[in-house]
Amino acid sequence: MLRDLLINKELFETLREKFLESDDGGMNTNEEIELLEKAVFNRLKKKRSVKRYKKLGVSKGDLKEIIQLADIISLDAIGGPSNYELAKEHQEWCTICGRCCRESESIFIHKDELNLLLTFNPDLEKGIIRNKLYPEHFELKDIRPCKFIDDETNKCGIYNSRPQVCRSYPLVLIESNGKAKNIINLRSKCNYSVNLILEKSMILFDEAIRRLRD
Repeated sequence: MLRDLLINKELFETLREKFLESDDGGMNTNEEIELLEKAVFNRLKKKRSVKRYKKLGVSKGDLKEIIQLADIISLDAIGGPSNYELAKEHQEWCTICGRCCRESESIFIHKDELNLLLTFNPDLEKGIIRNKLYPEHFELKDIRPCKFIDDETNKCGIYNSRPQVCRSYPLVLIESNGKAKNIINLRSKCNYSVNLILEKSMILFDEAIRRLRD
């Protein structure tokens, strides 16, 4: 019910299908999506208890649908903050657990940042190869875990010159319909990812309730 106040059901299904198709790296598997939605749901039901809105007909199913919508759209589409703006404002969500550095499939290096990276880390030249999906760009040769993570502190050894893909995590830049956009790398164990979806869900929920009452 609440999600239908924000987006047409058919449009939602189309966008969700395109969202999954755009995931070339296979980051957002059905299993991972379900785990993240469950993690967000457990927090959202405490932040936005359906009991408070029971007279309006709001159910737990509405919370799940709102979370699904938060997964696939950027809030700037409805006049809210973008994924990038939300992530930038809440860097405290990162618990420095190190999972993103230890479990990354590929560390993408844009061709325009290669010289900067090598200027500060000249020994890295032999450890960089052409990107498998985008040959005009590059990636680190040795991954899982990233060789630059400190095992004791989980901090990055090249933090000040790290690639943009590391700076933007848990957002991943993809191309959709000829335009670049940031999507969330859905990792249920990543506190940053869970909180980002949670924040978007609360904003969407509040807007849906406002429309419901109007």
